[in-house]
Amino acid sequence: MDIVGKNILVTGVTGTLGGKVATRFVREGADVRALIRNRSYFDKYQDLGITPIIGEMNDSEILFDALKDVDIVVNCAAYLGDELEEAVKSNVSGVDNIAKISLAVGVKKFIHISTLSVLGEPTEGYFDETTPIIQQHQEVYVDTKSKSEQILNSYIIKGLDVIILRPGAICAEENSYWGDRQINRMLKTEIIDWVHPEDIVPWIHVDNLVEMIHLVLSKGVSNQIYNAIDGNFSEEKFRIRLITALGKELKVPNRLKERSIYSNTKIKELGYRPIKTFEQTVSNLVSLAVSQL
Repeated sequence: MDIVGKNILVTGVTGTLGGKVATRFVREGADVRALIRNRSYFDKYQDLGITPIIGEMNDSEILFDALKDVDIVVNCAAYLGDELEEAVKSNVSGVDNIAKISLAVGVKKFIHISTLSVLGEPTEGYFDETTPIIQQHQEVYVDTKSKSEQILNSYIIKGLDVIILRPGAICAEENSYWGDRQINRMLKTEIIDWVHPEDIVPWIHVDNLVEMIHLVLSKGVSNQIYNAIDGNFSEEKFRIRLITALGKELKVPNRLKERSIYSNTKIKELGYRPIKTFEQTVSNLVSLAVSQL
């Protein structure tokens, strides 16, 4: 699908991914709208060439207006916390509402950013896109993100063209839990007790995830699911390097090692190649950590 001249609605633009997705579409000649809840962001996104629309995914009246003549929806919005009501509002009912209205107004492509956590966060095993997702989970985030995929599967049956990307740890040097915010968290304590050196992390740079979104659009795929990662990397090569650079003490947590392996063969067969490497990103983060000492 050619992006030039397309009308695109992006949700979740204030998060790690959404803003980069929206600005990339603007650079490529699309007419981009952003659904935002906080009016204080209005001028920022307008200055970037994005049309900000104040509202939420559960507001049907605003959504009908926002989705008028829209060709593509990219849903990057998600609630990551533990409050059940907020998680349901964003990850379940909000997804249901935007999918329902997208189908009603004739959106041609609906891209949903999910998570590998819908597979249940197992501590070991090998998982690809054929692995069934869990139907319920004790963790609020995992349970509600699983339900959002179940909802979207029902809209595929009704005729909505849905592509689901499942990233693991979305990392970046800025505005990222797995990047700069991880360093800030480490700086605030002397003993790091949440990183297990033998864990394996399904990792992707946020810029690479943006590339994947453009790839699936350019290839014109329909109703597909992709594990969206660059690879499975040991914490010894990742956060342990940050701990060492900061001179912090590591206390190995008393829990099972997390060593599941997730396949990225399917997205690579589509022609995906990363533009930001794991090694360079970690080196950048180490430099960032040292600069804050």
